Amino acid sequence: MDNPFDPVTHNRAAWDQLVAAGNEWTRPVSPELVAQARSGDRSIVLIGHQPVDPSWFPPTLTGVDVLCLAGGGGQQGPVLAAAGARVTAFDNSPAAATVGASRAGLIHLPARGSRAKGSRC
Repeated sequence: MDNPFDPVTHNRAAWDQLVAAGNEWTRPVSPELVAQARSGDRSIVLIGHQPVDPSWFPPTLTGVDVLCLAGGGGQQGPVLAAAGARVTAFDNSPAAATVGASRAGLIHLPARGSRAKGSRC
């Protein structure tokens, strides 16, 4: 087999295409949601459109270290950071990481990569 299927490359290309198409899960949260999180009203959505149960989080996120995996798109990281967490986002998609960097004042985007065998991380 000369060209084995590489799921990391396939995933990266698929998410880069979704970013280019403006898929809702690749767009950063609005400045209004960031402002709400700063005022203590944080809402995190992971799947679908229902917020995560607040009991999943400590009462305050101030100073809490959070790692957002596949978090380059800017959906959860900016809200967590605005609520006081120290957020590092990690994503396999360069396009998603670029979108997330639009909120770079809130989150740290170290590098792209994956946990696949032989990856950098």
